[in-house]
Amino acid sequence: MSWPVWSLATIATFYAARWVYVRTKQPLLHPVLWGSAALVVALELTGRPYAAYWRETQWLVWLLGPGVVALAVPVYRLRALIAANFRLLLAVVLAGLFFSLASTAGVLVLFGVGRAVWQALALKSITAAVAFAIAREVNALPMLAGVGTMVAALLGATLGPWVLARAGVRDPRAIGLGLGCGSHMIGTVRAFELGEEPGTFASVGMALTALAAALICPPLFLLLS
Repeated sequence: MSWPVWSLATIATFYAARWVYVRTKQPLLHPVLWGSAALVVALELTGRPYAAYWRETQWLVWLLGPGVVALAVPVYRLRALIAANFRLLLAVVLAGLFFSLASTAGVLVLFGVGRAVWQALALKSITAAVAFAIAREVNALPMLAGVGTMVAALLGATLGPWVLARAGVRDPRAIGLGLGCGSHMIGTVRAFELGEEPGTFASVGMALTALAAALICPPLFLLLS
């Protein structure tokens, strides 16, 4: 199948899965999860290499950039609330980023995983567009970084609110930060489903995490290498 077919198949599969998700309101039926699973099956049945699929649908990945920028609108609306809590926001973002990097890299290194692999997977809590760029800069594996971000995003979107509720987290700002810092774009979309306030704080958490990672990760990874 050629470029238009795989692009159309990707879009159609997502909207079909989203149709089911919207009508059931079941987090475990998240459209990205089941849409991805359906596309994997389609690639296996047709024998299409993933690398070829990636090249043919890369323009969809490019759309992540404008999508991230569009999240600035709700952030602007609640700018006064964000400004009043900026120091706390920054502390939470930095703590979350360092915990994610250290825990992922530490476990993988403990099991003898190579540098390119642990560096790619350590970027799992950073939005995909930034994670790809960092992975390329430090000579890690961009595709593997994409897999890591996808897993983190799906776990946060499907199980994140339930885990936070079990942990006794009730503040919508804390819920939003948790989803945005840990599960980036998909977690932010899930936060907006819970309300504008958690969605806005998720946007801030995702944006600050991406900015901090872009500044910290390349020199840190090169130093550790």
